[in-house]
Amino acid sequence: MDDTADMREVERMMVRFLIGWPIFRVVAMFYHFRVTGYENVPRREPLLVVANHNSRKDPVAINLALKRPVRFMAKRETFDPRNSLFEYLMVRIFFAYPVDRERPGPEAIRRTLEFLDKGDCVGIFPEGTRHDDTALHPFTHGAAYFAWKTGVQVLPVGITETKGEDYHINIGKPFRVPQLEGRPHKVLPAITNIIREKILELLPEEWEDIPS
Repeated sequence: MDDTADMREVERMMVRFLIGWPIFRVVAMFYHFRVTGYENVPRREPLLVVANHNSRKDPVAINLALKRPVRFMAKRETFDPRNSLFEYLMVRIFFAYPVDRERPGPEAIRRTLEFLDKGDCVGIFPEGTRHDDTALHPFTHGAAYFAWKTGVQVLPVGITETKGEDYHINIGKPFRVPQLEGRPHKVLPAITNIIREKILELLPEEWEDIPS
């Protein structure tokens, strides 16, 4: 993609963000949405946002909390409005890109690396799927791979929800993972553990830790 195309893409993203942000911010009021740690968000550099995953609202909530466009992978079915119009609007307005969750393949990896190389924010839920409980579940190594491969800052986010009472986005301080030497299958488990601990620190003490 050339510089002109890059600028057009950035302009389209900002238009969608400026349209979508106030609409979904009003919706968020009904979920008692609140944010802590906003001061930790870097404003103008590539960023890998990692969070636990409780609800289908989480990608939009993170966009609202950071006040900065965050791209998320989303399963291909979400891009069909016949499945869920609400989810379709979320992925179209808030910069998601499709992935086959059963077989992610090299295309999803390539696009993620390209977005980070351009200076975008990319969001990943290392648990891989939603868990509507008060536990941090085992992580996949995807977030660790992108953090290790690119060296970009990682922004940990803890999400908690008490239905009808509180929906809390707790943003931690950004960090870089150590650039360990070795094959991915050797170094990624250690990096995954680092990312996991950072997220666990942002969750209530009573949350259960379910390691792999």
